[in-house]
Formats: sequence, C-alpha cells, structure tokens
Amino acid sequence: MSRVKELEDKALEKRKALNRAILSGESQVQKFYDDAVVFVTGGSGFIGKQLIEKLMRSTNVKKIYMLVRPKKGKSIEDRIKLILENPVFDVVREEKPSFKDKIVGVEGDVCEINLGINDKSWDRLADEVTVIMHAAATISFVEPMKVATLTNIRGTREVLKLGKACRNIKAIVHVSTAYANATKNRIEGEVVEDFCDSPINPDTLIELAENVQEATLDEMIAPIMEQWPNSYTFTKNVTEELVRRHAGLLPICIVRPAIVISAFEEPAPGWIDPQSIMGTSGFLVGISLGVTHTMLSRKDIKVDLVPVDIVNNAIIASAWECNKKYNRGDKNIKIYTVTGTRDPIIWGDIYGLVYDGKKDLMPSEAIWYAFVIETEYKFIFVFLSWLLHYIPALIFDGCRMLVGKKPRLFKIYKLSDTLSAVFRYFMSNYWIFHDSNTVSLYNKLSDTDKLLYNCNMSSVDMKKMIFTWCYGVTKYIVKVDFSKTEYALKKQFWLRIVHYIVFPIYLFSLYKIAHIAFALIYKIIAMFFL
Repeated sequence: MSRVKELEDKALEKRKALNRAILSGESQVQKFYDDAVVFVTGGSGFIGKQLIEKLMRSTNVKKIYMLVRPKKGKSIEDRIKLILENPVFDVVREEKPSFKDKIVGVEGDVCEINLGINDKSWDRLADEVTVIMHAAATISFVEPMKVATLTNIRGTREVLKLGKACRNIKAIVHVSTAYANATKNRIEGEVVEDFCDSPINPDTLIELAENVQEATLDEMIAPIMEQWPNSYTFTKNVTEELVRRHAGLLPICIVRPAIVISAFEEPAPGWIDPQSIMGTSGFLVGISLGVTHTMLSRKDIKVDLVPVDIVNNAIIASAWECNKKYNRGDKNIKIYTVTGTRDPIIWGDIYGLVYDGKKDLMPSEAIWYAFVIETEYKFIFVFLSWLLHYIPALIFDGCRMLVGKKPRLFKIYKLSDTLSAVFRYFMSNYWIFHDSNTVSLYNKLSDTDKLLYNCNMSSVDMKKMIFTWCYGVTKYIVKVDFSKTEYALKKQFWLRIVHYIVFPIYLFSLYKIAHIAFALIYKIIAMFFL
C-alpha cells in the first residue's frame, strides 16, 4: 500500500471517530457554542477558513458573521460564495449541506474605524454576537509600518470596541503569534506565555500612523523595532500590549501559534490554502517542482511548525475556557502558545523527510531534477543562487523571448529570494517557547473534547506531519494527479541523468566565458594603462 493511500484510509477512519464524538452530545465545548453567534475576522485567510469549517462541522452555532472587505466588481455574497468553494469545506458540505446558510457576510475592513462597518450592521452585531474570533492581520513581513499599524494594532482596537458594544459577549479570542516576543536578545532563550514589555505605547503608534507620512514613520520607528526582524512581529507585540490596556473587563484571551502549516487531520490531512505558497510552504513547492536548488538555513536549527487544525482547536477551546474562568470571577487575560517546542524538529530532518517522500509525492509537473543544497553561509548562498538559479533563468528567459514568449523564471527566483530573506531570521535562529497554559487547557478537556478539539502538540508525530504537509502542498497547491506518480518518478529518473550530463557542460561553458571575459578585460586594461 502506498503511503498516500494509507494516509487517506486513516483519515476516513478518523473522520468516523470524530463524527461519533460530534453526535455523542458529551462535549462541553460543543455545548458552549450551542446557538452561539460568532463574529470572525480574517475568515478568508488560511487560519480563518479552517476555523469556520471546524465550527460549522463540530458545533451547533446559530450563525457566523464573517467580516468581508469590499472588492470592486464583486458583491459580499459573491466573495463569500467564492470562499466557500475552497476544498476545506468539502467535508462539511457533504455532512451539512445547508451550513452555508448560517454564514453571513458583513461588509467592512479591519483597517478602518469601526472596522468599516455601517451603523445598521454594527447595531445588529452588538445585539446578536456572543463570541468574537479576531484572526485578521496583515501577514506580510515587509509591510510599511503605517499599514501594519493600522491593520494589526488599530484594527484590534476596533474589534475590542465592538466587543464592548456587544450586549451578550461571552468570549473574545485574539490570534497573535509566538514570534511577537521572539526578539534578537531572546535568541536561544525562553519566551514566556505572558505579556512582555512593549517598546512603544500602542495608542501613540496608532496616532503616528494616522498622522505621519509612511516613509517618515518607517524612519522614526526603525530604532525602536531594532530587536524585531520585521513590521509584522513588531506590531503583533504592540497589539498584545493594546489588548492588555484596552480590554477592560472583556472576557478575552490570546492564542499565539508558531509557524502554521497544513492540517494534520482535519478536515482532511494535508489541507492547505493556496495562498500559503507565500509562506514556508512555498519552499516545498519550489523544491518539488525542481525550481529551488539552494537555501540559506542552518540544518541544526529547531523549527516550530504547527498544523492549522491544532491551532484552531486551541482557538475554539480557549474561548470555552475563557468564558468559564470569567464566570468564576477571574478577569486575567490568559495567553495560549501553540508550538512544537516539546517535540522539536530541525531543518536538516525536514529536508531528509521531504526527500524520503519524493517517491510517493513527486509531481509530474517538475521542470528539472529536484535537489537542494543548504548552506548557512550567505556568500556561498549568493554564489549558488547565481550558479543554480539566476544564470539558468537568464538563459531560459532569453530562449523564451527569442520565440516571442514573456520571460518568467528570473522573476520567480527574485520572488523566491525575497521569501527566503523574509524567513531567514526564523530559519537561522530558535527560541524556547513556553506552552504550559495550552497544555493545561488540553488537560482540562473531557475525553470527548480531547478528541474533537485536540490542541496537544505532543500528540502530533512530526515525521508523519512533514509527510502530510508535503502531501497537502502537492495536492492542494501544486494540484498533482497522484495517478501519475509512476510517470513522475520516471521523469525524475531521466531528469537526473540529464542534469548530470548537462551540469558539467554548463560549468565548463561558464568557465570558458569567464576566461574569455577576463582575457578581454586584461587586454583593454593593457591597451590603455600598460
């Protein structure tokens, strides 16, 4: 039996067990969501889609309001319909065909005051909403400070404003990141599951973002964010401080996931959103297609990868516990970190597992022999990038232009290098994240809820997870037809032979060109100066 078939068969068995648990009526978390009206921001994103799917499939929520940004030429209903066509909803579509009737789009924008929601919709939300899950954020690591502030920080302030307006609010979950406090001075050190000091008052930064020009603001904040690698992690840190200052008496908690990858089990193993190609999953795509051949990283670095379904289980369960502790009179804001620290995996092992899975997951769409050379030295990486990426891309694009086609490979490598630069900080350093609150949350769940809302990263076999991740990337992003696996392996066999024939010729040609160029330069210099 192939590993793909085994994975899919086990998924069917797990699905049956989950359905029995859902129908048992023994889940305390389910009961919390009975007839709940949930307001979700970021519902069109990777985490948001699976969060909505899991709520719909496993609970009896009355309604989910989804904040949807208006888009020219498309109504809110059209955008919702497009989102619900994603394969993540295939299972719930089969089991609960009318689920979509419970999802209502609310026109708005997290970047705007009052979330861009009109007065009529705001009042309706204030009357009906009982749970808020705030997952919207700009996740671009290179976002200007103005945009990152207005989206991540001010947007959260407006969500809290809505929460205070809601007459029957039971719980609010703010989705942050484990890397909000993964600063340079904490590298190889511990990151606690608590608030850390913010480098600036969040209200001050919001005021600056509202009144200062973009370039000027970037210059002003640069010295303050020295300890953070990018605007995303910096503003996430400041946003947590805003939550602490502005939450007041709201029943609120924070969930901090590490690097989120494909689903481990739900709703289907390996499910991943195509937009994730701009994250760590993009590296797998490049390697599997024979496009990416060198990477800058340390093989011994521990990587905190967490499946999206584990993250959303933590979000759903944390709202339940947040409400329970609030009703007991405990108004402290609890932070739940979802991380792989307890069962770490290193980059070197990931690449080994990726190559081990090639025989089952190799796409027939690969354009070259799939191999990658890792290095932790930047000058070697730059040399290999030109040797294995840019020069071949220039040759390839030149040939395309000769036959009247647009160049494309050089742009792909430029994008790949940008992606690599963005993640370099996380691929070359590690932190020890505390997660005792999340472990405690899991231990408080009943046996039924531990099955339905498993947020225990120790239960995830990371070797199986890496194969599942590769499977998901291959299936949902590359969109491979697994019936062609045998053809893909034969293709790789011949591409490997071609590679070992062509590569020496390519190196020799570069040597000859360089030799001629240096000789020509020497003659020119000699002509004028000797």
